[in-house]
Amino acid sequence: MASSDNSLLPPRPVSEDRGRPTVRDVAQLAGVSIGTVSRVVNEIPNVSPAVRARVREAIGTLGWRPSMVAKNMRGQATRMVGFIFSDLENPLYASMIKGAEDVLTEAGYLLIVGSSNDRPQQECSLIELFGQRQADGLIFTITDERHAQVLDSLTRARFPVVMLERDVDVPTAGAVTANHYGGTLAATRHLLDLGHRRIALVSGGRHNRVGRDRLRGFDDAHKERGVAPVPALLRIDDRIAEDAFGLRQTQILLSLPQPPTAILALGRHLLRGVLSACRTRGVRIPQDLSLITTNDSELAELVQPAVTVIRYCAYELGREAALLLLQRLQRREDWHFSSIEVPTELVLRQSCARI
Repeated sequence: MASSDNSLLPPRPVSEDRGRPTVRDVAQLAGVSIGTVSRVVNEIPNVSPAVRARVREAIGTLGWRPSMVAKNMRGQATRMVGFIFSDLENPLYASMIKGAEDVLTEAGYLLIVGSSNDRPQQECSLIELFGQRQADGLIFTITDERHAQVLDSLTRARFPVVMLERDVDVPTAGAVTANHYGGTLAATRHLLDLGHRRIALVSGGRHNRVGRDRLRGFDDAHKERGVAPVPALLRIDDRIAEDAFGLRQTQILLSLPQPPTAILALGRHLLRGVLSACRTRGVRIPQDLSLITTNDSELAELVQPAVTVIRYCAYELGREAALLLLQRLQRREDWHFSSIEVPTELVLRQSCARI
């Protein structure tokens, strides 16, 4: 007696008005069992070439596509990777996503992108959604590295994670970040070597790795030169700083009895606000105030004078994150993850002067 796996299905006409074709329709048209269709789709041996050809012909005739989630439930990868980022308006993320997508597409993976809009609760929902969709892995720029609920969601996730520009205490998470410490160290050294002693630091992300590394580089450069930073000139926001923060803090700094002679505006969104405050107050760059920013942009390059920047490649960050994730997926039994650092460089332009 034939096994149930090889028995034919009861006759049933393929209905054209039932919507999308099903695996049952394929099996009926090919004259095989559902199990045989499954073995062909999942490239499992022990199916004769003739039967395999019949099944593939039926699939082509009906235009049937197997459910990726169903395949994953049988131990097959969906070849889908999630990417959660925090800010739709930040063009850096577009470059990071492009870098990751180019690598993953070449490797046969689909990249699905979700924005949290800086809301940890939305991050938890997206992590859960990618889990439900059986994503193979996740690239993630977390809003708050200390948020317990998000960290718990990451710990419980059944896929590996690569953090972009962040550092979290999760065993299954690796990290790719730019060398913000080295970039800020070099920028601060440059200003100190020009004779500046009242250097303001305007930055965001006090509670994430980028913000911490920048502050550490700023402090270490002062220590090297035997100069103490001026506490009143440290203007650091808890969140990712925006134009309005740069404008407001620069206005405050320029109103001090002893204003800074230089500003490090470390955040792409800050430069516009800093420049606006200087223009309103009639402060000339670099005659009255030296200025260095980060995350090179058209504004930094085209404004007169062009602004010295700490530059790094956002595309490369995304690319390295995808490569690291692919390495992890190729070694599914090894949960150990490494960290990768992308270099930064100080690009000297015309916005700094010796005093």
